[in-house]
Amino acid sequence: MGLREGLGKLFPRREEEEDDYLDLDLDIEEYEEGLDEQEEVKMYVKTADLTGLFDIPALKKEIYAGNLLIVDISLAKHDKVLIEKAIKDLKLATLDVGGDIAGIGEDQVIVAPAGVRIDREKVGGK
Repeated sequence: MGLREGLGKLFPRREEEEDDYLDLDLDIEEYEEGLDEQEEVKMYVKTADLTGLFDIPALKKEIYAGNLLIVDISLAKHDKVLIEKAIKDLKLATLDVGGDIAGIGEDQVIVAPAGVRIDREKVGGK
């Protein structure tokens, strides 16, 4: 008797669990419909790309609206002056609302609204 057969006797397979898993059909639209019915949304998590200085007013508008932003700066990294100006403007707007700002890796910046602090330590991993 091999290892597989021995384990099969100790831990018999339950066919109905496997069938239930295979028949699982998630309807994302149904989930989203339920979200629309919520009464009050305090904050949205929004993503954005920084491609030029013309993007900054829209990003600042979201900061002042109290939303959390995840900004991809990879498209603008070739222009060091642009990055420095954009980050400075985002920091000033974030400080103005009492929020927090931090880099995520080399290509993203997260901007949190008032009442939210960014922990700079990674969870798990190295």
